[in-house]
Amino acid sequence: MDTNQHNSRAVLPPYRPPPRLLVGLVWSVLTLRRRSVAEDARAAVERVFPPPEVVGVEHIPPRGPCLVACNHYHRGNRGGWWTALLVTAPLSANRAPEADRELHWVMTDAWTYPEGTWQSRYLTPLSRWVFRRVARVYGFVSMPPMPPRPWELEARALGVLQAVRLARRVAQSGGMMGLAPEGRDIEEGLGEAPENAGRFIALLVEAGLPILPVGVAEVEGRMRVAFGELFWPEIPAGKGERDVAVAREVMGAIGRVMGMHVT
Repeated sequence: MDTNQHNSRAVLPPYRPPPRLLVGLVWSVLTLRRRSVAEDARAAVERVFPPPEVVGVEHIPPRGPCLVACNHYHRGNRGGWWTALLVTAPLSANRAPEADRELHWVMTDAWTYPEGTWQSRYLTPLSRWVFRRVARVYGFVSMPPMPPRPWELEARALGVLQAVRLARRVAQSGGMMGLAPEGRDIEEGLGEAPENAGRFIALLVEAGLPILPVGVAEVEGRMRVAFGELFWPEIPAGKGERDVAVAREVMGAIGRVMGMHVT
């Protein structure tokens, strides 16, 4: 994938979530007490300075189902979870009062490191325990990152099945799901969607979720969250063909929202 982006970059101050939110989240993870990602996102993003620029608000569906597809932005202390918060806050705020404002994210189930390192021995299992409980607390779906390692294939297949089931429920209730097709941290620009990401997205679309593309980037010294137009991707019949075609169409839509040329 060839990308071109022209942005002025500046060093932004660190992002710090409210201490009360962190304490509440830790307690919820320990007790499995349900939380609202819409409310937590609002509380966290309200403290961000300078405040993020939000464009394309008119493209946010006030009601009805959608699959939010965004880039996996990561820079400094603004990791993937900040991307989720920056997207969730304006999205939920611009839904109709009677609409479902919660965003059910598909998230990784662990931090992974090269085999044999102390991080893989200790941090990976600890993060897996925490992330799976976070998913239960917020109503997310957790699964091994793409591409899965050989011993993670069964867990990945189970995660896909859970995601499709959730997509059907969300479509019927007019709710929202979210994912970052790249499946890994990208500091600048837009990365490649891994193999089978297109097929996975196609399953969620076939469950009844049109795509809402979202781009997250640093522009002129502040974060920008840009929403594109809702669309239904074309899904070819062949498995291999649909993987490439759907991934290309979805990543292209995200790139255009980010102001990038993607081929």
